[in-house]
Amino acid sequence: MSDRESRVAWVRMAREGAPGEWLLPELEAIREGGKARVVVLDATGPDGEAVDAMSGEQLRALTLFALPVVCCFEGELEVGMAAIALAADIRVCGAKAALVVRPGTERLDAEALLQAGLVTAVAGAGEAAGEARRIAEVIASRGPIATRLAKEAIKRGAHQPFEQALRFETDLTLLLQTTKDRAEGVRAFLEKRPPLFTGE
Repeated sequence: MSDRESRVAWVRMAREGAPGEWLLPELEAIREGGKARVVVLDATGPDGEAVDAMSGEQLRALTLFALPVVCCFEGELEVGMAAIALAADIRVCGAKAALVVRPGTERLDAEALLQAGLVTAVAGAGEAAGEARRIAEVIASRGPIATRLAKEAIKRGAHQPFEQALRFETDLTLLLQTTKDRAEGVRAFLEKRPPLFTGE
């Protein structure tokens, strides 16, 4: 479920049905709702770690989803949820978390996941959801156009030759300069106050 009134939409992964059937439509509804700036996929609850696998095409669509996606988990993720977590932009796990990146490969505990760069943060046991919310709120407080374009620059630029990726990033930066949010950011800085970004 998600809180559409908040800038952070919360999606609990433990529910009936395979995520391939409901997750992408729900994310699209959140995006179209226009209020949320970040989505958190919560796999911390009972049965959240064991969900059916999504197809490669669905995982790619999740990776390219327009809004930033944070995933949090506490226990050992089974293969289906592990793939979904790895498709998210940011991953936060509890101290007792673990996952297997691919079937037949070694199980990685929380510290190994952090060392490998597969999670952004390791929270104390039982605190992954709280840390995910904190991170999501920080992202949501930033300019929504800037965060979406930054995600696009990273996701699409990673597969381009270096110079082409730099040109792509420059193009997105120039596009950002035309927004009302950019003007608001400059104004807020000069007036020494927090900016009020509207996504325009």
